[in-house]
Amino acid sequence: MVELIIKRHKERNQTILIITVCTMICFAPIVYFVNQLCRAIFGTGFTFDTLSCYAVLAVMILASLKQLHFRIKTDVLVVLLVFAVAYALSYSLIHNNKNYMFTQWTDFASNPLYLLFAYSLPAYVFMRYITDYDRLLETCRYFSLIVVFCSLGSFILMFLRDSQPQYMSFSYNLVFATSFSWVYFFEKKRTMMSLLAAIIGAIMIFFAGARGPLVCVLFSMIAYTLISKTFAKKKPFLVCFFILGGLIIMLLWQPIVTALKESVDSLGISSRTIDLMLDGDLFSDSSRGEIQKKIIESFSLFGSGLYGDRLLGENHYAHNLIIELFAQWGYLMGTAILALLGILLFKGFRTKNTSLQMLILVSFSSGVIKLMFSGSYLAHNAVFFMLLAACVNSMEAEKTLTAVERAGPEKKKSKYIKAYSRYS
Repeated sequence: MVELIIKRHKERNQTILIITVCTMICFAPIVYFVNQLCRAIFGTGFTFDTLSCYAVLAVMILASLKQLHFRIKTDVLVVLLVFAVAYALSYSLIHNNKNYMFTQWTDFASNPLYLLFAYSLPAYVFMRYITDYDRLLETCRYFSLIVVFCSLGSFILMFLRDSQPQYMSFSYNLVFATSFSWVYFFEKKRTMMSLLAAIIGAIMIFFAGARGPLVCVLFSMIAYTLISKTFAKKKPFLVCFFILGGLIIMLLWQPIVTALKESVDSLGISSRTIDLMLDGDLFSDSSRGEIQKKIIESFSLFGSGLYGDRLLGENHYAHNLIIELFAQWGYLMGTAILALLGILLFKGFRTKNTSLQMLILVSFSSGVIKLMFSGSYLAHNAVFFMLLAACVNSMEAEKTLTAVERAGPEKKKSKYIKAYSRYS
């Protein structure tokens, strides 16, 4: 009886943590849909919906914190302390950074303080306490479906009002859900809804989005296809297929783009991606090269503090994770952080837990590849911090597995079995 109560308590604990992490990852597109729906019903002056969504998220975060029971892992404490100290020093010592670090206490949606400590870092904290990865994947599947169809609803509502979504945020908000739906369909082979969501998400990103999200989704699709055991016997064929497909697109580029442009125009939809393809500017950097050059020229040994790239770039952020890290942390700490990040990702991709490996792959495309084009790891980026925690979890799991394999006698093994079962 006692064991049953403990088991149910652990399951409830895991459920709350998993739902909170998934909500943090998928929060932006869901809020966007709620906003559009409320604007359509109550008018453009209605703002209570945004506050309500953030209040719900705050309650979920508090409920998840309660599940930790003051059991703080060492790495969690270190991460929180590093960012807390870095934020305090950056704000107090580098006065020009203040404008980029804090707005006002009532600015729940865009205050950088909240974006980092309330909407990003908690994803690392909660992910470190999640051990039921199969349930996490199943929950991510449902949230991905919600995100794709909410985004489709937002697009339809805006189309009916003769307006277009903000292509950058709209498409990046779809990356995780689209990539996850694609990978989940082939990995689990359970539902056509995931395939449908992946197709709809990819179409919306292409027609209403930006180039960076397309790269992220294509990366996750191709990477999964090449590393997954599902396609192990078909890899030579798939490589040839990708190469042949690329050659055909190159040869028929102009007719394909022209046909797409005519189709989109006939529907009354404006597509920035197709316009760039037609004008031959698909690979232009949109002046980001000049911003990044200016930031790189201002690199220093100890960096410019958190959000320092905005200061060096004269109100423009780096649009590149590596440049952002060096600008903020300097050559010394920047190199150390990048080395640590590389080790974590290397270990994460090599994990033998297929569910965790699948999550790491999808999170990498939407949490790291994305940051090479747009966004910041400090601003509402729960996926990035969840990815880091998932990599640490994978190292913890592999360490336990190694201990089990090396243990000789059965009696010596027994004390590791219970610990390892949490990660299998």
